Amino acid sequence: MNIFIMRHGQAAPEASTDALRPLTKQGKDEVCLMAQWLAPQVPKFDRVLVSPYLRTKETWQQVSKYISASEVESYDGLTPNADADMTASLLLAHGDLQPEANLLVVSHMPLVGFLVESLCPAIMAPIFVTSGIAKVSFGKGLGGVFDWLEGPHNIQSHYHGGFQGLRSLG
Repeated sequence: MNIFIMRHGQAAPEASTDALRPLTKQGKDEVCLMAQWLAPQVPKFDRVLVSPYLRTKETWQQVSKYISASEVESYDGLTPNADADMTASLLLAHGDLQPEANLLVVSHMPLVGFLVESLCPAIMAPIFVTSGIAKVSFGKGLGGVFDWLEGPHNIQSHYHGGFQGLRSLG
C-alpha cells in the first residue's frame, strides 16, 4: 500500500472562518504543478480522503484534473488539529482491505506532519510546504517507510512555462 499525504495549496489569509479560506491563484498553480509531477507515478488513486475545509476540497479539485480516483470522501478527522493516530489507524485498516491500494490524504499542517510520524514512528514529524506531498509505503509485514516529501519549490525547475506565478518559491 502507498499513502500519499498532501498539504493543501496556498490559501487566502482571511475568510469569515478558517474552514472557508479558499485557495489563491498561486495555490492552484502549486497544486497543479504537484499533480502533474505525481501523475506519471500514480495514474489513479483507489481512495482519496479530504478534509472538510474549502481549501482542501479545492486542492483535490485541482489534483483530480490530472489523477483520477475510484472513491473520494470528505473526512471530518482531517482538520488541522485532528488526532493523527486515529487517522493513521483508519488508513491502515483500509490497507488491510486493499493491500495494493494507492491512497491520497489531503489535509493541513500540523496534522500532515504528525500523520507521517504516526505511520513511520522512526521519523520526526516533517514540515510540509503548501502543496507538499509525502509518500509512505507499506510492504507485506512491514511498517511504514517514509519514501519522500516533495514540494513545488523542489520540482518547478523540471517544468518550463505555465507556472510563472511560482517564481517566488525559489
